[in-house]
Amino acid sequence: MDNIDLPTLIKERLFLVLATIIVALTAGGLVCMILPAKYQANTILRLSQPENGFAGDTGANRMDYNSLMMYRQLARTYCELAESEQVLQKLSERVERKLSPGDLRRMVTVRKVKDLELLEILVRDTDPYRAAFIAGSLATLLQQEEKEAWKMNNLRIIIPASPDERRVGPNIFLCMLAAGLAGMLVSFILVAVMGYLRLWRE
Repeated sequence: MDNIDLPTLIKERLFLVLATIIVALTAGGLVCMILPAKYQANTILRLSQPENGFAGDTGANRMDYNSLMMYRQLARTYCELAESEQVLQKLSERVERKLSPGDLRRMVTVRKVKDLELLEILVRDTDPYRAAFIAGSLATLLQQEEKEAWKMNNLRIIIPASPDERRVGPNIFLCMLAAGLAGMLVSFILVAVMGYLRLWRE
């Protein structure tokens, strides 16, 4: 059996290829329209730093290297605490158990902002107002947890959460791109299979 010439087969079956891609793009567009819109809310907290001052050439107070590393590690610890089962369970109670800790874990992202002593809480939800409420509630819970568990008072909310009605998802461009690529792949597979079947019959 001879090998098939895929480029030639694609030219011969160009209508099938284009039709498959168009169907895939249409399906991708419909899926994007059916999926609920996603909104994002965020709040930023600052991890207070003790000023271990020592006089430099300018006379300004600076944090020594060890303290800086300690606070950066502490920031990572707060990120882990925010996504812990204990905190998410309390957060679930604040939203009247309409969302389980597992649901909240999928909605919430807590990250350290680059090399700064800042924590950012991001919440994605289908309701922009609930997203803001969850972000603000989690920030407050973190402050309470550090006071109760560690007897510390380092976290300060510097940018409170507020509802943002601009959609952040689903990403229509990415949906259409993925659908188009999938349609192209399927069409090539169909053309190749049809080519092999024709050779087999011959």
